[in-house]
Amino acid sequence: MTYVKSNSSTSAWSRLHYIFDEEAHDGSRHRVLAVEGSHINLWRSASGQPYVDQSGYYLNSQFKNMRRRARNKNKRHQAQHLILSFSESEFPTTGSSDLVDKSHQINQLVKGFMDENFPGTQWVSAVQCDGKGYKLHAHVLVNTVKVSGKCVQTNKFSVSKLRNEWNHYMNEHYLSVTGHLYLNPMKQSKTTSNTNLSGWQKELKEKLDWAKKVANSLEKYVDLLSTKNVTVKQRNKKGAWSYVTEAGGKKRTVRDFYQRKNKKTGEVRSTRGMGIEYTPLELKKYFKSKQHETDSSQKNHTKEVTNYGRSKRVDERRRQQRIIQGAIQQSAESGDKTGYSKSGGRNRKSTEQSQLSSDFER
Repeated sequence: MTYVKSNSSTSAWSRLHYIFDEEAHDGSRHRVLAVEGSHINLWRSASGQPYVDQSGYYLNSQFKNMRRRARNKNKRHQAQHLILSFSESEFPTTGSSDLVDKSHQINQLVKGFMDENFPGTQWVSAVQCDGKGYKLHAHVLVNTVKVSGKCVQTNKFSVSKLRNEWNHYMNEHYLSVTGHLYLNPMKQSKTTSNTNLSGWQKELKEKLDWAKKVANSLEKYVDLLSTKNVTVKQRNKKGAWSYVTEAGGKKRTVRDFYQRKNKKTGEVRSTRGMGIEYTPLELKKYFKSKQHETDSSQKNHTKEVTNYGRSKRVDERRRQQRIIQGAIQQSAESGDKTGYSKSGGRNRKSTEQSQLSSDFER
């Protein structure tokens, strides 16, 4: 994996003098093995290849002329110094006799990277291999003022951002430049959804699961945890939580859930905390769903009770009607046997029906 370093400088001259004018640290003949640049005049051979011997003073004069285009004439930072140090797996130096060829490959990668991520900027790079670790590394000095006169955004020099962008570029172009496969360390398999919990964290998880099962709201969930000596604290304005408990006589704190991601690719680099299901947002969804299920169950029960009561009333009304009809029929048969007239029978039947109905209602 390439080691990336980024430092701002208030003196471009001191950095250029250090890179190009000083003697090699290991006492070798050449301090610089290969040179590249953009929007800057370099001493070149007839074939157009830049010489490894360049003048820091001459380069600094060009940096100074570029800074005169700046709209902010009082700009303090003059340059940004990037260092890319390569591992043995990327550009091996042990027992290698083709350091110059590898240096040109590095500069080819550096040029492509700078053209893609820092267009319109003035920069110069030098590949060296005279350090204590005897590793190939590239110094890239970037003028903080662009050709347009605008300043380079300082957030573009963030180490984490540079590292992610460099690894992405190497993943895309390393094979075409060197003829070898690039093992991107940012794409190694890592835990993305689950976290590895320690002993006390497993005990805490049991308490959290218990509180989730018993509680019916977020407030009740927090109150139940307090009975188990677990305190919930808000970490930031976004609402993230920390769970505080005691284990082994010590105070322990753990996040609810957190993932480090590559802002450009979205790749998850590491996962921490108790789990995403213990965040306030997910807990609110859980309790809302739980409450909805409870309300639905109660509504269905009420509907069943209501239907049961209505059914009983209908059955009772039908039973009453059967009794009345039976009494009327019995009365009619009794009248026929005593010899009542047809008209009298009808009148008596109607009277008895009304009387029975009245008696029953009482």
